[in-house]
Amino acid sequence: MKGMLNFLEKAGLVTRDAPAQPAPPDAPPQAAAPPPPDAAPPVAAAGEAVPMQLDQIYASAGVPPSVYPAERLLRLVDGLGAMDEATRLMAIKAMDAADESWSIDDPLADAAAKVQALARHADGLQHDLQTLESETQARLQAVAARREQVVGDIRRQIAELEALVERELTRSAQETATHEAGLQAARQQTAQQVASLAQTSQRLQGLSRQFGPSAADRKE
Repeated sequence: MKGMLNFLEKAGLVTRDAPAQPAPPDAPPQAAAPPPPDAAPPVAAAGEAVPMQLDQIYASAGVPPSVYPAERLLRLVDGLGAMDEATRLMAIKAMDAADESWSIDDPLADAAAKVQALARHADGLQHDLQTLESETQARLQAVAARREQVVGDIRRQIAELEALVERELTRSAQETATHEAGLQAARQQTAQQVASLAQTSQRLQGLSRQFGPSAADRKE
């Protein structure tokens, strides 16, 4: 196994870097440095995917640090991508056998823990989305109900105003007809009275002509 590992190193297909040192059992976990006071939280624009911080997801799920993380094994597998599967598996086993600081079980256990953490995080995202959908649907229904009520009230008021307009038009037409009829009747009555007065005046004037003193009598 060591001979194959040395061969792979010389060929440039494998690089044996120093294994990660596990944190001491009694060492307290180091908290991430807080952002500066004036740092604004990242906000994704509409339509853009919010980048996920996998380290934060794993830390929140309590995934312990691994002496040989699964990502390191993934990088190794990618580096051996030109090999066939049997040769790649043999090379990885050679590295496992040559380095006693880690075992293939380490990245596998790390991968399993991270898969569970990702699944729980995905479930949480789905739950948050369902909650948002429910809240949004409730808000949409409230908006629709308010719209129907307001629009209904406005249309009812418009109908009442249109009815008032019709009533006012009818009343105005009736009053106009009444006033015009009264004026016409007054005109006719006045014309009749004037004609009657003129006729009476003429008859009275006729009496003076018939029975009044003649012009000669007035001279004497």
